[in-house]
Formats: sequence, structure tokens, C-alpha cells
Amino acid sequence: MSHTAKNYANLDFPLNVFAYCLCMQEGQVDYLHYGLFDKDESIQDAKVAQQRATDFLLAKLPKPCRILEIGVGLGATASQLAKLGYTVTAISPDQKQIAIAENNITDKVKLECTTLEEFTAPDNSFDVILLQESAQYLNILALFNKVHRLLTANGSVFIADEIALRRIETDTPNELPLLDYTITQAQRCGFKLTEQVDLSKRAAPSVDYLLWVIDKYRTNILSDLQLESSVVTELQISLQKYQQKYLDGNYGYVFLQFTKNIAPRWQISLVTAQDSMAACNLFNEVFDPETMTPEFWHWKYGDNRGLCTAAWHNDKMVGYFGGIKKEIRYFGQPKFAVQLADVMVSRRERAVLTKNSALFLMETTFLENNIGYGTNTWIGYGFPNEAHLKVAKRLGLLGVHDAIGRKIVELGWPTIAGKAKLLTRIRHLQPFEPEQNKQIIDKLWQQMQVSLQHAIVGVHSWEHIQYRYLLHPHHKYELLLITRRFTGQALGVVIIYRQEDICHIRDFIGNIKYIPEIVQQIRRIAGNWGMLYVKSWITDNFIKTFPTSEIEAKDMAYIPHNTWSKYLPPETEEGHWWLMSGDTDFL
Repeated sequence: MSHTAKNYANLDFPLNVFAYCLCMQEGQVDYLHYGLFDKDESIQDAKVAQQRATDFLLAKLPKPCRILEIGVGLGATASQLAKLGYTVTAISPDQKQIAIAENNITDKVKLECTTLEEFTAPDNSFDVILLQESAQYLNILALFNKVHRLLTANGSVFIADEIALRRIETDTPNELPLLDYTITQAQRCGFKLTEQVDLSKRAAPSVDYLLWVIDKYRTNILSDLQLESSVVTELQISLQKYQQKYLDGNYGYVFLQFTKNIAPRWQISLVTAQDSMAACNLFNEVFDPETMTPEFWHWKYGDNRGLCTAAWHNDKMVGYFGGIKKEIRYFGQPKFAVQLADVMVSRRERAVLTKNSALFLMETTFLENNIGYGTNTWIGYGFPNEAHLKVAKRLGLLGVHDAIGRKIVELGWPTIAGKAKLLTRIRHLQPFEPEQNKQIIDKLWQQMQVSLQHAIVGVHSWEHIQYRYLLHPHHKYELLLITRRFTGQALGVVIIYRQEDICHIRDFIGNIKYIPEIVQQIRRIAGNWGMLYVKSWITDNFIKTFPTSEIEAKDMAYIPHNTWSKYLPPETEEGHWWLMSGDTDFL
């Protein structure tokens, strides 16, 4: 390996591979970004195409002014800007790139190793914010909220980057940001789109170049960068998928210019753990006399479970749209869903609930970021109250089909005190026996998955049961194990909650075919405790799974579907959800 190539070996994968190959092929590396190729230009002219991409961007900039470059790369662009008379600050969180950039820039460039979130500068410090293939790694809200403060009046944001042009069912979580949502969310943050150029056809050959050069130097890559062959193969497969997404029109490359407008009344942001106290204060204001403690907020949204947006006015949280990320089995396939949870707007900010309201801005942003192809979760569900559902339907955010499986029903039976059952027995699982409980519940969860392989069901592993019930900060739940009396076979675990004379079945783990005899056991033991009723929630498509004699049924809630973002058609979910009261966040 040449001395020059060694300079790039320590970059993070796969940048080390890209830089190494460029160095081997071109003799030097100025940029790590894509090139812009002219029609019929050979992919071997990558160095020329890369410089053309930078020249294209430089030609869009106003006369020399103060620039913040987010994502310094190897420092070549910042160095050119300084030579042209611009006052440049360049940042990157990657210390390895910073180390290389330090050798490529002049003293006129202020270089900082920091994230955009941690970067500090006085308000109105910059006339231009420049992002060359770095915007795709940032949350759009976080980006535009931050730079709105940093920019002078009428300042501009220039972006040249890969982007998703449309979503398809095969998209996996954390795909490239979607172009439509990027523009829309930038506008919500107080920016106007002033120029848009589609550069997809000119940039796409960059992927062809990378595939060609990696294949050409594969042997050198394996030896000099000390990479496993399988790792390089996976990179090539990934690039081939990228190549196909460009060919299919799913991915593209664009230049976008945004101009700063007046700050909007409500700043919409993603919620972090640092915002928990503000969320609790808002909850306590809106739902008084109910209260939310920081402990309860953390139980619900902490440890990366929360997918939430907020509205702020004068640095005070005035709106909150909460979601909880949950692992599910979608017809047997592992996926993620988001449960819609707390929705609240300060009384002082409840203007007419239109498409200019804080609620609309929060909810649309939430749906765009979190539900659908290529986002955080595959699908969403929730238990909205009638008022919220009515508004959301009117604004085109949520919908409800009058189909089986879109409604939660409460089933109730009178208790039947009596002697122990002949064929089954029931006992408590003790919280101080976690290893034994884990073995029992995980085995029953495997059986439950098989019995619900044609349904949509939340994961009921021991880890989930322990978190949801045993670690709940306020409620005390009991775990009851029902087994065969003579063989000891575990039929199921039922989670119950006692409330005066009612025994609530919150959840069930096991093969659903055993539910009728299990409910009979719960009715008997609840009767022996002196209780009068056993009640359980279930989606209406699974009512017949429960015993129907002496039953009372009452409609409780509708399960809406997302009608805003790029989503699964609602008919794919209808008649398939398995939801009980334990799938809520408030019972």
C-alpha cells in the first residue's frame, strides 16, 4: 500500500474503502462525494466529475460571505471557499476526517470537531449553510431548526445530496430521507424552497464507478485494509442495490436551495430525554388533575422507546404527540410498530384545529418520520379518544374502516366461585424468580406466535412482560400460570389487574386455543377472591377465541390507520390485529 493510500486506511468503513480505491485509481483523493458526469462521459473520469460537482455548488453561492459547512469531508471544498474570499467555519463529528482536513485547509478556515446539535455560535452568525452529501445523515427538523437561528435574515441553505424520490414496500428502516418530506418539513421550520435541480442522471454513474473500482482493487483492499472478504462482498451487494434504486427511480440526487423566512409561530421538533420535564409539565396542565411524573414518562418513552414530536412557543413546550416503538410479528415476520399515545396541546394554543394548527403540524411530522415504508416503523396503532379521532379524520391524518378487526371490544363474564378444576391448576408467577419466569413465558410466546402466524401481534417475550407489567411505576399486576394438572404442561400465562370487584385480564401469553378453559379458571379464582366480574379487551376479529356463554360485549375504541404518510394500505391490516388492554399505555 502506498504511503498516500495509508492516509485513508483509518477512516470509518466504508469511507476507508472508497478513499483507498480513489487513491489507488486517481493517485490522490480530494473529495469523498459523488461526481457529476456529462452525458456519455466514461466512469473512469471520476476525478473530473467530482470537481465538476463542487464547481456546480460553488457557482450557486452568493458573493463571498460567512459560510458554515456542515460535513467538512477531507477539507477540499472549505479550502477552495477560503481562497475565493469566503469566511468559512467547517464542522464534522468525525475526528478521523478532521485530522485529514487539517492538512488540506488554510488558516482562514475555522475547523471544529463537533455535531450540528452540539455546535454553538451566536444568532445570525452565517449567511450560508452548506451541506454536500451530509444532509442525509441529519434529522431534517433538527437541521432546519438549528440553522434558522444561525442564519442571518434571508440567509440560505444549500444542499447537494442523495435522496429518496419515492417509498416502496421493500424499503427498510432508516432509508434516505424522502424529498417531499424534506421540503415540507423545511417549510414548517421557516424556510422557502427557492431552487431545486434534479441531478440524478449525472450523479448515478458514481455508483457504477465505485462498483468498478472496488472490483478492480478487491485483492488490495482485503490485504491492505485487512477486511474480511464477506465484508467487501456485502458492500458490493449494497452498492448494487443502490444502483438498482437509481435505475428504478426510487433514489435520486438533488440540489436544493432554501431561503430563511420569518420564524413560524410553533417550532416543531423531535422529543428527547432532555424534554421529559417539559412534557410532564404540559401533561399536568392539560389533563389536570391527572399527573405525569418523570418516572412514568421514562417508563413509557425512555430507553429509545419514544418516537415523539413537540410544538414549542417562546421556548416552552405547548404541544406533544407521543408514540411508543414496539416490536411486533407481522404475519410471522419481525417488524416494528408505533403505538400512538399521549396527544396534548396547551389550552392557550388551541386555535381552530385546522392545517395551520400546532396539532396538525406535530401529527403530520410524526407520521412522516415514523410510520410507513423506509421509516422507523412499519405500521401504527392506537386508542384515540373520540375528539382526537374526529379531528384527525377531518384533517386527513387518520382514518377508520368499518371492517372487522378495527374495533376494540370489552368482554365480560360473571365469576363462578368453586372448587379447583380437575384438569388444570393455576398459580402465581413470583417476580423474584426471573430465570424460571423467562423460560416459561418465552416458551409460551413461541407457541403464541405459531397460533397467531396469520395475525399482527406485539412481541410477548419475557423482556416485554417484565418491562410492561413488573416494572410499571404505578400499577400492580399479577402473573397467573395455568398448567395441566397431571402433566404440568403450561397452557398460558394471564396478566390480571384487580380493581374493586372486577378482575381485568390485561394480557395473555400462550396458544390461543387454550383461552376458553383459561378464562374459566380466571372466573373461578376471581370468584373465590370475592370478585364479581372478569373482563377483557380484544379486537373484535378474535371475539370467538374467548368463551361465549354468559358473555357481555361492549364497544370500547376504534383502531385507526394512517392516511397521511407513505403507508401500508389499510386493508392489509384489517381483521388481523391482536390487541388487548395490555397493548395500551394507560391501563
